[in-house]
Amino acid sequence: MFHFSNFYHFSGVANLSELKSEILTLGERLQVIGLIILAEEGINATAASTDSMKLDEFTDELQNILQVKFRNIKRSSALLRRSPFRKLKIKIRKEIVTLGVEGIDPARDAGTYVEPEEWNNLISDPDVLLVDTRNVYEYRLGSFQGAVDPRTLNFRQFPEKLQKIIESQKPKKLAMFCTGGIRCEKATAVARQMGIEDVYHLKGGILEYFERIPSSQSTWNGSCFVFDGRITVNQNLEAKPEPLCSACGQVKTKSPETGEYECHQCVEYPMKKNQVALP
Repeated sequence: MFHFSNFYHFSGVANLSELKSEILTLGERLQVIGLIILAEEGINATAASTDSMKLDEFTDELQNILQVKFRNIKRSSALLRRSPFRKLKIKIRKEIVTLGVEGIDPARDAGTYVEPEEWNNLISDPDVLLVDTRNVYEYRLGSFQGAVDPRTLNFRQFPEKLQKIIESQKPKKLAMFCTGGIRCEKATAVARQMGIEDVYHLKGGILEYFERIPSSQSTWNGSCFVFDGRITVNQNLEAKPEPLCSACGQVKTKSPETGEYECHQCVEYPMKKNQVALP
């Protein structure tokens, strides 16, 4: 049984190289594996262990090191055939989630958090345009009813796609969501930079919504792609088998145009192969 802890935090982080070494030492001591992205804007992490107590200790000590309190820590467990990570890997990047827009500060400019219990009421407002900030292959697996798919292959394409959506639909209000909250939080800062003042994002993302909203009250259709060994989960947060690409092992999704299963990761997916943006 593997236990997972997913978390992020937007705040100023300094001395990244020293911090990397300190976290690696902590991970080795507590036998935690995973992937952590560090940048001056904050931290984005997926940590895993077969020992849930050591994983909690790792998360607590990391908060002490950074002198922050992570807002949304997602904990989950799954029976996996193989380890989801080989070791603890820490990468220093310019951004903890790559958007490529200068001058964006989510800690300062992000929109309004909406608790999962209030989400259904918000998105039922006819003045609210609901936008999925995830990539097209994630949208194909599942999304909220009525959500707009920007048809991106990566998050860097999102600002341009969002600009076109705003110009064509001229929304009074925007509501955004993603898997765990990090992409939609950053996306709301972009939307506000584009002149939309009433911008909202789902606190804790889709996974928090699954945790707190009964499926009988849910407005979600399908499953949700997750960035760990489970690949996708249903609304009960149970791992849901999906067809995998025989070439690279990544999940395949059904094309709405052809009905065929395609891989977003490698040459099986022609849009990825040719690096052509979706229209």
